[in-house]
Amino acid sequence: MALEDDAGPGLWAGTRTEEAVPDTGQDYGIATSRTFALAAYLDRWSGCAHHALAASDSEPLTLTALLRLAGPEDRLRWREADLGYAEPRGASWLRATVAARYHRLEADDALVSAGAQEAVTCVLSALLGPADHAVVVVPIYQPSELVVTRLCAADGIALHPDRHWKLDLNRLAAAIRPNTRLVLMNFPNSPTGAALDLTTLDGLIELCRRHGLWLVNDEVYRQTDLDQERAVPPVVDLYERGISINGLSKGFGLPGLRVGWAACRDRVLLDRILAAKNLLSSCLAVPSQILAHVALRAEPRLTGRARGIGHSNHRRLRRLLDRYPDLFDPDEPTNLAFACPRFRGREGATTFARTLASEDGVLVLPSTLWHSALASIPTDRLRLGLGRVGSSAALGILADHLLRRAGR
Repeated sequence: MALEDDAGPGLWAGTRTEEAVPDTGQDYGIATSRTFALAAYLDRWSGCAHHALAASDSEPLTLTALLRLAGPEDRLRWREADLGYAEPRGASWLRATVAARYHRLEADDALVSAGAQEAVTCVLSALLGPADHAVVVVPIYQPSELVVTRLCAADGIALHPDRHWKLDLNRLAAAIRPNTRLVLMNFPNSPTGAALDLTTLDGLIELCRRHGLWLVNDEVYRQTDLDQERAVPPVVDLYERGISINGLSKGFGLPGLRVGWAACRDRVLLDRILAAKNLLSSCLAVPSQILAHVALRAEPRLTGRARGIGHSNHRRLRRLLDRYPDLFDPDEPTNLAFACPRFRGREGATTFARTLASEDGVLVLPSTLWHSALASIPTDRLRLGLGRVGSSAALGILADHLLRRAGR
């Protein structure tokens, strides 16, 4: 059952925005509020970038390697699986295994979805309407913000880059209105890697409880958080109105399965989330559910493999960035799937990323791709994906590029 053969500018001010910022056109280095800028950028540059430092998932696993980890029960399910429609909520045995990851949850407290983003979309659709208001912690995956801003009014509370990406609870509290319905966040955060400490999370939960708010957290980078022992519990475990979103795409290295979930203690709300989901995907494929069950049962092996790759690539990146202190701030890893160093070059992070892709075929992501209509986002960051085996070779090419750049 070995897996080795398969390793293949300044302060961010929160500002209220209720109308879309005008689209600036086809500049794929600049995000807009009407398009999914990250997807457009990847579509523009992936064809000429053959060395990926853009991925935020872990090294993908092959089907053969995953099936080797199946126990007798899942092997039988695999052999006898039919390809008819499946239970819309997800198979009871899969939901039970998802629920077991949390405290006091049962199978009926989990809803399985076609990836974590579908879960986020359905949760927001079930909770928000035109008369509501939401608070969004940014940066965040742009489709999540777009769902909110198309449903209702929203305020953005930005993490502060000069304070270790800390969440300011006083600013968040000041954004709450009488019609505020929920807080949406993504911790551990992409692209910054920021994670909440328990004191901040407790304060946030108390604030939400006082105002009767739902707290929705996209937790897909939980398995790649640097310090697993100090990681805070999922929000669903700490708060009666907490909703935890997760899935198998990031730390498990299984984005192709398209399996995510929402965990929530309120089963009436879960029924409403299901109603929203039925407008998107009626059910997950049975094979994907079986394979997801295998992966969850084998979590320590899969995430351990991914974390080992991430640690190795972070060490190499740190040595590289330390050679160019005039170009990069020191990088201290906070998440093993990626890093987000500040780029100090005169051309700016976006131009640097384009030059690197066009000259050397290495794809990195400028922080402009996390543009928000709700708050200002620094444009001087680069997100580098470090979860893949191929990231090591890409870092070598990046090192050569920086050496040539220094000699120009």
